[in-house]
Amino acid sequence: MVSTTVLLLTGLIMVIAAGVPKPFLCVDQMEINSTEAALKSALFCGTSYNPRYRPVKYQQDRLAMYIGAEVINVEKVRNDDSKLEITLELLMQWYDAFLHWNKRTSGNIETINVAEQDLWTPTFAAKSFQKSPRIQSTKQCSRVKCHLSYDGEVIYTVLCTFKVDCYTEPRYWAFDTKICTLRIYSVEYDTNQLSLFHFQRRLSYPSYPLLPYKITSFQMATVNSTMSPEFRMDIVIERLIGSHLVVFLVLIVIFCLLNLFSLWFNINSSARTIAVVLGTVMQSMFLVILYWYGIVKMKPVISLAHLLLGTFAFGAIACGWTYFVRGQISTRKRFTTCPRAVAQVIGFLRKNRPLASFLSIGYLNGTGMDGKLANDWDDTHVQPNTPAVEGQEHQQDYDMTCSGNEESDVKWQDVVQALDRIFFCAMLTAYLLMFIVYVF
Repeated sequence: MVSTTVLLLTGLIMVIAAGVPKPFLCVDQMEINSTEAALKSALFCGTSYNPRYRPVKYQQDRLAMYIGAEVINVEKVRNDDSKLEITLELLMQWYDAFLHWNKRTSGNIETINVAEQDLWTPTFAAKSFQKSPRIQSTKQCSRVKCHLSYDGEVIYTVLCTFKVDCYTEPRYWAFDTKICTLRIYSVEYDTNQLSLFHFQRRLSYPSYPLLPYKITSFQMATVNSTMSPEFRMDIVIERLIGSHLVVFLVLIVIFCLLNLFSLWFNINSSARTIAVVLGTVMQSMFLVILYWYGIVKMKPVISLAHLLLGTFAFGAIACGWTYFVRGQISTRKRFTTCPRAVAQVIGFLRKNRPLASFLSIGYLNGTGMDGKLANDWDDTHVQPNTPAVEGQEHQQDYDMTCSGNEESDVKWQDVVQALDRIFFCAMLTAYLLMFIVYVF
């Protein structure tokens, strides 16, 4: 039992000893086989240097430290969209008042690499600027490098990974933009003992993209007005969410095409009914969702909602036009005849041969109606193009369009195909103008 206890205590002591940083190992002068080893021995063994105290001649002196950072990697924290793991390389520089040498008498050695535990190094705490209870420490950092120069300059670099609380900025849709603020501060010293300054040299994010994020802004600043000196970093990271923009725009374009192609189906066909009713219902539902998403989630979506509102308005017009004409065709009342103004406009457009050819194009699911306007144009199209014939055509058009409701020769079924073509051109022009205004 006693031997077991002794073994356990021995193992515990060995673990603790392994975790404690070993000081510089001083050796006998006869065992030193290089100039650099002799220099280190003179610095750390030939003096009363203590790495636990600030490297200033007088304890009331303030140590000036320059600090900077470079973002190495950014990753999402699993199961938490509000946090990111940001890997930074912290670079610090200060002057040690006790560690310097004459390079002429030391073999022209200007810089040596030293272990972290051999000289004084700072320990900082890290915390998100948001209200987060989690406090991290630079003791967890790795890949520590210490470079000591002959004039006492110390360059100290560490690689640290911090979990940072971020908030989403909705103004930069369709990007997943996160703004992360990290404060690194000293818990051992106040501003009278340690002052932080930002590096004058450029230390910022790398030029290569950090998949899946890209850093668009990286601002660093030092704050010495508080009780503890702080080094703050504001990092703006974005990730393109192309699916948001593509889905919204593609759906709006599909609705536009549905509204346009609905005019190419026969007015009395079931395909026309499905196209106009389905398009109107789906656009109204999507319009409500898009406005809600823009108001609650991302404000830039409202511009897309306005674009969809215009599309929905034209779709509602096409739906209303379809059922209005159906009602006029099916009724037996006196309103079955087409108004004289509408017939006159179509007759005027038919005087232009390209327009007349376009207006006479039939529907996708059937031929055009054998109305009086289409038949008159087909009968006169084969006649020679002489002034007398043209005069007769114009007179026939005028007589046909001005015959009035009394003769009942111009009915809605005679002009509905031409009016569908006119509405198609008007809606297409309006859609193009809407998208041009949205893009620019």
